[in-house]
Amino acid sequence: MNEALPLWVQIGMGLLALAVLLFFGPRALEAAKNSPKGSAQDWLGLLIPIGAVVLFIILLIGLLRS
Repeated sequence: MNEALPLWVQIGMGLLALAVLLFFGPRALEAAKNSPKGSAQDWLGLLIPIGAVVLFIILLIGLLRS
């Protein structure tokens, strides 16, 4: 499974990545500028589930090591 992709596939993937950046990049920047700003309560509502998932993963790793 260490075979490299053919050159034409690598070039095609590079062109596709460039096209994505050129077409979607400016629109994503515009959407980010015009998006509503989050309050502290919004950020807390995001951080609590992420923290819970991180703690759960740490718990699982701890259980597997013991």
